[in-house]
Amino acid sequence: MTLMTEAELQLETASLAPEITTDRSQDSYGRFIIEPLTQGFGVTLGNAIRRVLLNSLPGVAITAVRIEGAQHEYSTLPHVREDMVDFLLNVKDIRIQSITGRPGTMRLDVSGKEGEITAGDIQRHGDYTIVNPNLVLLNADSKDAQLSVEFTVEQGTGFRAAETSVEDPIGILPVDAIFTPIRRANFEVEATRVGQVTDFDRLVLEVWTDGTITPEDAVRKGTQIIIDQLQPFASLGEPAALPGGQQSGLSIPPSLSAITIEDLHLSTRTQNSLRRGNLATVGHVLEKSAAELLELRNFGEQSLNELVQRLREMGVAIPEDDEDRAWRRVPLATLVPSAEGTVGAGAEQGADGDADESNGRSVFSMGPDEDVSEVDLTHYSRRSFAPDDEDEE
Repeated sequence: MTLMTEAELQLETASLAPEITTDRSQDSYGRFIIEPLTQGFGVTLGNAIRRVLLNSLPGVAITAVRIEGAQHEYSTLPHVREDMVDFLLNVKDIRIQSITGRPGTMRLDVSGKEGEITAGDIQRHGDYTIVNPNLVLLNADSKDAQLSVEFTVEQGTGFRAAETSVEDPIGILPVDAIFTPIRRANFEVEATRVGQVTDFDRLVLEVWTDGTITPEDAVRKGTQIIIDQLQPFASLGEPAALPGGQQSGLSIPPSLSAITIEDLHLSTRTQNSLRRGNLATVGHVLEKSAAELLELRNFGEQSLNELVQRLREMGVAIPEDDEDRAWRRVPLATLVPSAEGTVGAGAEQGADGDADESNGRSVFSMGPDEDVSEVDLTHYSRRSFAPDDEDEE
């Protein structure tokens, strides 16, 4: 018997990828085995998949019923054994498969029939398919029974309790909607081994559905939801992608990014609006679009024009013609010139804006027309809010 070294064991286990085996598969039941998993990940993945299956998968259900001749849930139906409450409880169990996912209505019209009235008696609809047509809704004890019912069908997730609204017409009876197509989900974690390593997990996942979706599709959609929710965390700290493939953090030179809002010498109202939005530097402002800035409190067109004028003086190529407002929908960083020799690149020296990297400091001055001396950006403190001017309309 040849023993593997620790390095060989680590190399072997690192190259292992979990395999999913369908142990049992039916129309409404599936049993899946996932192995090998790193120790501890059996519970982590099993619990996450189970919770998503039970709460987040979309489905279709009846949310309201309108019965001709019945104005509330305590009404009685002539020549029918069940009362209104029993009928609404049976309606909750109707399972519907949607082709388009759009809301709509279905109708049930019964006349001259004695005996069981099932979900299969509901008129066929091009967008919906009833997967349990044998479900008994009512029992008619006479051929004189006449029933005309309209069902409201909607798509949603999870469970939604019946809610009565004052805007609903008289005769609309809300129904508890069970949207989730999953009836039950369970998982177990067992120990398994790979070669000489015995501390791996085996995840056994069992899924019961209502027949509107297969267990394989349910697990696939559930895991895709988890991936979509975790995707932002995978790109945490990376610059956000912008139109044209640019990155928000690449076109902002340090000479602009480090300038504080106070150093722009804006009006008190504009300055306070930016600070309330956690925009403390020019770099923070350039990461926003004009449309996003206008959503800040007390930040209107006048404040935007004031800020835009300052940014133009610093070299940001904001269009002068206000008729073309396409630039308002993209971050202002896309308008910063990237070529060398521009102010945005920190290389131009002139009256409109000076940048100096000497002595390890970033220094900026607004120009001779402003009564402002050079500001050392490495020595500034957070300043408190000044009283607001009169709010803009």
